[in-house]
Amino acid sequence: MEKLITDDALYHKIDEIIAMHGASKHNLLAILLEVQEINPNHYISKDEVIYISKKLDTHVSNVFNVMSFYSALSDKPKGRYVIQICNSTCCKVSKYEKLQEMIEKELKIKVGETTSDGMFSLEYSSCFGACDISPAIKIGHEVYGMLDQLKLKRIIESYRGN
Repeated sequence: MEKLITDDALYHKIDEIIAMHGASKHNLLAILLEVQEINPNHYISKDEVIYISKKLDTHVSNVFNVMSFYSALSDKPKGRYVIQICNSTCCKVSKYEKLQEMIEKELKIKVGETTSDGMFSLEYSSCFGACDISPAIKIGHEVYGMLDQLKLKRIIESYRGN
C-alpha cells in the first residue's frame, strides 16, 4: 500500500496529537485512536508505538497492552476504507450474517481480510448506535443500514469512485 503521509509529516502530526492531550500517558487510548485515524492504512506501526511510548515516558509494553486490549486499535495495515459490520445483539436478531455474506460476495474477501487492491477491509464491530436500522455497517464515520444487495452495491461503488 502506498504511503500518503511522509514519515516526518506523520511524526509531526503525532506530536500535535500528544500535545493536544497534555502529553499524558493517562490519555493513551485517545492518543492511539487519533494516531490510527491519521494513518492512511488505519493502523499503528511498531515504530510509532515506540515513538509514542518515548514521548509519553511510558514502557513500550504499556502501549502494546492497550493496543492488544482494544479491538478498535490495529497493528496491521488495513484497506483505505474499513467496513465494520455490527454484530451486537440487535444486529444478530436482524441477521447481520446475511449482510456479511453479501459484502463478502461483493468484495471477494472474508471478515478480517483486505481486498487485493487495498481499497477495503472488512471487520466486525460492537454496537455503533444504529439499532433502528440494523443490521448496519459503518465505513469511516458514515453508518448505513436497512441494506439489500442493490443498496450495498451502490454504497461500495460510491467508495470505489473516490
